[in-house]
Amino acid sequence: MTDLLQLLRIVDAIILPMVAMSVLFLSKVSYGCWAKWAERQFFTVLAVMTLATLRTVIHCDDAWLIHTATLGFMIVAALYVPAQTGVVT
Repeated sequence: MTDLLQLLRIVDAIILPMVAMSVLFLSKVSYGCWAKWAERQFFTVLAVMTLATLRTVIHCDDAWLIHTATLGFMIVAALYVPAQTGVVT
């Protein structure tokens, strides 16, 4: 039973933020019909990360900083608009 709990903590602290960052990256680099699909996936993962962060902070778990940083990075990166390459005069 201890191995299962350790595996859940690893998934919670490492795998969940990695999945969140990969979905964020996918939503930023995709275009066309894949962009709509990636955006829906991003919002789903954002909701899951929000709930995971709330649970982690409420329980004073060890991974609270990882979850809070991941959630903050996802919010800021979602609002980031890349600069235009051409000069507008």
